[in-house]
Amino acid sequence: MKRTIILAAALALLFGYAATVLATVTIVPLDQLEPTREQRQATLIIIRVIDKYHYKHLPLNDEASALIFDRYLESLDPNRSYFTARDIERFSIYRDQLDNALLQARLTPAFDMFRVYRQRVEERIAYAMDLLEQKFDFSIDEDYQFNRTDAAWPSDRNELDDIWRKRVKNDILTLRLNGKSAEEINKTLRRRYQGVKRRTEQLASNDIFQTFINAYTLSLERSEERRVGKEGK
Repeated sequence: MKRTIILAAALALLFGYAATVLATVTIVPLDQLEPTREQRQATLIIIRVIDKYHYKHLPLNDEASALIFDRYLESLDPNRSYFTARDIERFSIYRDQLDNALLQARLTPAFDMFRVYRQRVEERIAYAMDLLEQKFDFSIDEDYQFNRTDAAWPSDRNELDDIWRKRVKNDILTLRLNGKSAEEINKTLRRRYQGVKRRTEQLASNDIFQTFINAYTLSLERSEERRVGKEGK
């Protein structure tokens, strides 16, 4: 299965990733986040090679589409701290369509989802920066769920706000316990949150393509593991 992941990475590099290595990292305008002809060509090659030489018993169908969909969401927002349940519902039109999209080299669904993700990151970071200007009551006993990998998607923006309020409060408290001054805490967290936003805004078309293709190949790996597990019983 590792061969599939290596194959995808190699083909991605072949069709343009090398050109980005020497480029200056800058903020990528949102309207430039579109799939390219080279990426569509690479997608068709990857699909054909995998189908011909590796995984004929793992058809690219609606079941596979759902696995790819979940894996791609996991790649974008693994801690479920940016998307809301409403976003996921909006994306659900793609759940059983990614198989056909891949077969036809239509990468628009992946890019549509990423653009929403980037907007959500920008919104969350702006909210976190605003929270740094507020005072927190640390006498209130409340829980902060650090690992949200298996948590439900936040139902709406209000729930997401509360998650981020607790996150910022926890970040401040952690630094206070480490002996940092109020000024140092503010400076450290502003730099940290701005770094998240900056790194997200620097992700270009090739990065989105690689993430989506990796979601496809890794979904194959999971399917293979399940198949072998069933055969072993």
